[in-house]
Amino acid sequence: MSKRPQEIEIEIALEDLVGQRFNKETLEAKLSEIFKQPTTVEDISHEDDELSDFNLLTEFGTSDEAELHGFVDIYFLPMRKAGFDGATWYVTEINVGFD
Repeated sequence: MSKRPQEIEIEIALEDLVGQRFNKETLEAKLSEIFKQPTTVEDISHEDDELSDFNLLTEFGTSDEAELHGFVDIYFLPMRKAGFDGATWYVTEINVGFD
């Protein structure tokens, strides 16, 4: 099944996040810009789960008018101390799934 142009556009925009530093507010602002809707992330990393990586999860396309819907896993490394811009996360990998 071939991807729709909107899917490709979102994948490219998300892959551009890899290697960048964010904090919760700046990442949510960037994702809101990409998805053209207010977007929040949830840290699903827990000491007692099977995930070995730090992982954020977000959902997009939740409005009735949305053409696309899906979920994004954002893998990150916590920074030892906040950067000059307040960044606390370094994005290492992105995984997006469209419904």
